[in-house]
Amino acid sequence: MSAISNELARVFVLTGAVFNLVIVGTSRALADEPTPTIRQFDIPTIESLGAAMYVQDQEAWKATDVLTAQYSAKQLKAAKVHGWIVDTRGNSAVVRFVRDSANGPEIFCNVNFAQDSASNCTDPLDRALDPDELAQYNARLLALQNIDHPCSDTYNTVALKEPQSDDWLVWAIAATKTDRDAIILGGHYRFTISSDGMRLQQKDALSRTCQRFSRTKGPNGENADIITTQIVSLTPVETYVFASLSYKIPLRIGTDDGKAWKVDGTSITNIDMDMPGIDGFAARALASFDEKCFAIVSKSTNQNANLSNVPIKSVIESTESGKEFAPDISPDNIVRLIGCSRNDFALAPNDYKILFAGFPFMIVDNGTGHPHRAGTLYIEKGRFSFRTEKGDQPTLEQLAHINARLDAFQNIQQNK
Repeated sequence: MSAISNELARVFVLTGAVFNLVIVGTSRALADEPTPTIRQFDIPTIESLGAAMYVQDQEAWKATDVLTAQYSAKQLKAAKVHGWIVDTRGNSAVVRFVRDSANGPEIFCNVNFAQDSASNCTDPLDRALDPDELAQYNARLLALQNIDHPCSDTYNTVALKEPQSDDWLVWAIAATKTDRDAIILGGHYRFTISSDGMRLQQKDALSRTCQRFSRTKGPNGENADIITTQIVSLTPVETYVFASLSYKIPLRIGTDDGKAWKVDGTSITNIDMDMPGIDGFAARALASFDEKCFAIVSKSTNQNANLSNVPIKSVIESTESGKEFAPDISPDNIVRLIGCSRNDFALAPNDYKILFAGFPFMIVDNGTGHPHRAGTLYIEKGRFSFRTEKGDQPTLEQLAHINARLDAFQNIQQNK
């Protein structure tokens, strides 16, 4: 494993016989800052928005290829062409390229996708933008003017009608003109703008960091699967759907409530630590990223000896291999208990290894969006048990998960 770290994020490239992964996570120092509230949408709406963003972006990209094949950069500059809008009010999409004129913005030419392909950008019969087109044009400009912390020199815009009103949703998408190997997941913004395109009603930064890296992160240039954390929302945002469609790759995303998600094209689903293959591995890796573990130790076996707290490596990460658990502490310390802070009140598949090593195990739930709890995993009279030490008792769903895990641990012990 190699590690690269800076003040904003740390990146791990994990390679092995089975998986070649890029794991990106926002540093906790940054995540502990207050997170601005962004507009929340349900999962079907997020999937729909991401898909519509992708379609519009593809139309604009194809239309730009048509435009630049027809006009040179010198001709477009002389004509003061500097943007576009997408009209989807008819039976097909029309990309209208806009230029400056003495009377304000006007249509330079149109690329119509009524057929399977569009071969040219045609002059309009009327160059004037109608009120809805002018509103979209102004909304796009307003969005570009309100990017606080750009992650790229190039930003593309996508404008759609807000699902529940006549207002605009405009996305400013960090992009690159030249690096076709780059994958950009961070630095995107979503703006809610009034129906006339003139008033900014809400600005949502859809990430806290600039997440940009290469498609090929393997030792031999192989494509890497991407695992990342998100701290601005407890569900993946629509730009991950857009990215999955654009780069034609699945994305696996962890949120601060301890959940793990898979975004594969237009589909957003939960994944968990027990799933086979890369999905299960990704869920465990995401859980380990935010896991902070410690050993409570003393210098003697005396029950009244002074206790101290020693940080140790993530338990989920250190128990992923087939090795027995051994805390990475100096040999003069006597371990009384192993503990971990996690984003969910859940036992991981390999937590039994701590008890096999002779230590009780405490889990502290510090996740977002649910009550905080603490509990201890221990063996009593030959059986695995779990006891809530602090906070509310587990929910029925959590209790079912805990009991299933205890049964699995018991089977492992009996077959050992």
